[in-house]
Amino acid sequence: MANSDNIVVWWLKRVAYRLWQFKQTMLPILDTAEWHRAVSELSQPLQAYLNSLRKSEKAHIQRVCRAVSADRQINEQQRVEMLQLALLHDIGKSIMRSSVIMKVARVFFPIGRNEHCIAGARLLKRHGFDRRLVRRVLRHHTFDHDDKLLQKFQQIDDSC
Repeated sequence: MANSDNIVVWWLKRVAYRLWQFKQTMLPILDTAEWHRAVSELSQPLQAYLNSLRKSEKAHIQRVCRAVSADRQINEQQRVEMLQLALLHDIGKSIMRSSVIMKVARVFFPIGRNEHCIAGARLLKRHGFDRRLVRRVLRHHTFDHDDKLLQKFQQIDDSC
């Protein structure tokens, strides 16, 4: 009985989280001036990819960047790496779009979501980014690794 209770609690938390995500998608809050400042240091092609994201995706990236900036448990070198990761981790969504059916299915079932991770990692590799960043973008939805910085980033990303 206790095991089934755990499954029910897990499923209810997952649905609550997905409902929160739905709200963030339907009513995104994006500071456009802050967004343009954040992407201005990137090359024009990368700016174009990021600017083609949906408003809700940009707002998510902005929330992650703010959370990384506010985190006092990381040192400055980690912050620099995590801010770059925060800005670029979902760039693959500009290339790969999930269908509505898959998005709904992910609310109810633990279906992987790594298409945009692969596309983003390939794009960043083509643009000459550091292999650690490329690997972190590739793995930012996987949990079978020993990268402490990526683990910290995943906690922030999942909360935003």
